[in-house]
Amino acid sequence: MKEKEMPFPLGKIDDFRVYLPPEDLDEKTAMLQVRQFNDANRSFAEKFNCSGETPRISASFVYAHPADYRGKPMLHADVSAWRTELQRFKDMHIDSVIFQAALWRELNECFYRSKSYSFMKQYPVAETLLEAAEQEKIRVYLGGYGSVAGWTEHFSEEELKEEIAEHRRCFQELKDFPSVAGFYFPCETSYADRRLPEKEHRMHILYRNFSDMVKSCNPNLKIIISPATMHRPERNPEFIEFWNAILEDTQIDILMPQDCIGNCCSHLEEIPAQWQAWRKIADENKMKLWSHTELFERRSFYEPVNLYPASPRRVAAQLALTAPYAERHCCWEALHFASADAGEEGVILEKYLGSGNIT
Repeated sequence: MKEKEMPFPLGKIDDFRVYLPPEDLDEKTAMLQVRQFNDANRSFAEKFNCSGETPRISASFVYAHPADYRGKPMLHADVSAWRTELQRFKDMHIDSVIFQAALWRELNECFYRSKSYSFMKQYPVAETLLEAAEQEKIRVYLGGYGSVAGWTEHFSEEELKEEIAEHRRCFQELKDFPSVAGFYFPCETSYADRRLPEKEHRMHILYRNFSDMVKSCNPNLKIIISPATMHRPERNPEFIEFWNAILEDTQIDILMPQDCIGNCCSHLEEIPAQWQAWRKIADENKMKLWSHTELFERRSFYEPVNLYPASPRRVAAQLALTAPYAERHCCWEALHFASADAGEEGVILEKYLGSGNIT
């Protein structure tokens, strides 16, 4: 495969590779935004009335390892280890998982036994997860070919054809995996406060080819995408046009936007207006709308640990604010952030997801 434009440099944690922040990141300015967003969202959450019944999170992303932080690596987890995690999930009322990606092109890592990608470092994570999920009666949506195609600024027609071919090559191996409820498209993207015809064309072609490919194999398989929510609500009209252009005539079943609260790209108070737009987009394209609730709070970019569990009060606000629009709530991610591995804050968050009680 040819070398492509890389919007993110690569780094290493333990024995695996990760995407790092963009090289042109102005850390001082970015940290100012992080502090401003966190302060505003903490203040809003403290004042928000969470006395009513909070919607439950019923699905969570899982992974071989996070693509851009340490989290809870599962590269070497056996079936027993996965079952332990899935049992915890059931205690938190989670009955479905979305495996983020079967491989990451730029990281040169493949998370299933593959003949097509034998040149990559391989780990049989998908097989182990699926075996554990079948035993625990957990529904699995399997992520496919992962790349940064959704974030790359420029993409030639030749590169687009190659990208489509790689998605197909990966899917030809994944389609025979047992007990899969559907497929997730890992190449995320976002609206960047302006129309981008080249990106709209690229993502439309990728989504359409991916969904046509899956549905032609089995029309009962569900297809999920999870774009980011990074726009200000006053941009809603153009935002809607952007996404309608991308999603037109695709066979995607579930639109599951990231709320981007944890990544400090959206304010809690903006959720109703933002999600009115997402609801309109989902309805116009005949898709179900799920929420992708970020369970973390970004506190830095380059520290060894830069993402921490969010407070139950903030998560409760996220769920309550998206509830009028979303039919179901998924999260990023309960594997690490709602666990003792993330420290006392993780223990508190796990208890909240299990009980529904903020305190």
